[in-house]
Amino acid sequence: MEIIPAIDIIEGKCVRLIKGDFSKKTVYSDDPVMIARSWESKGANRIHIIDLDGAKSGRPINKDVILEIIKEVNIPIQVGGGIRSLDSIKEYINKGASKVILGSVVFEDEKLLEKALTKYQKNIIVSLDVRKGKILIHGWLKETEFNYIDIGKKLRDLGVKEFIYTNIERDGTLNSPDIEGLKRFITYVGVPTIASGGVSTLEDIKRIKEIGATGVIIGKALYEGKINLEEAIILCSQRG
Repeated sequence: MEIIPAIDIIEGKCVRLIKGDFSKKTVYSDDPVMIARSWESKGANRIHIIDLDGAKSGRPINKDVILEIIKEVNIPIQVGGGIRSLDSIKEYINKGASKVILGSVVFEDEKLLEKALTKYQKNIIVSLDVRKGKILIHGWLKETEFNYIDIGKKLRDLGVKEFIYTNIERDGTLNSPDIEGLKRFITYVGVPTIASGGVSTLEDIKRIKEIGATGVIIGKALYEGKINLEEAIILCSQRG
């Protein structure tokens, strides 16, 4: 299982939110590129970057700093936030992003998703942002009627090969991840899934690994020193 450090960007700065609430923002650095280099130097094999302004507005806003990160580090970057057109997907991939994370557009434009999967299937990750079993979109500001497991099965059948599962109620809280919700998704959908939200201890990581997640995204716990990245990577490299 991979440990994937998170870099969330608002107005060019590295931040974390609580439960996706833009009014509950903590700025951790004015230099996301430096943060990315730091995670790379500590052994990360992949970095998760979200343009939060983009997620809210529906179009890439912090693209320049994200492309600078892609240029400056030598490990794969997965990027999301406001990517709702084939042109945006193509640009990020052509400029070096290894994975593009699609969220809102998946639930509003199935035809675009199908085109994206036809052209870039191995580069596409679908983000399922969940609260009380329902998918939220538009920077977690709008609730849909989609049940996360039902839609997961449908997207799997359309050709999605990788998911991120985030329990919004846990994200940024350090209150432990939603193990049960994640386990149900992995069991019933059966597609490689990255866990996100609420991870605060090495024990959390161990439990996520045990239920079969392929990766875990960690943000606030790294920035606040609750988890040591090197220790987490060692834990995930151990058998059993």
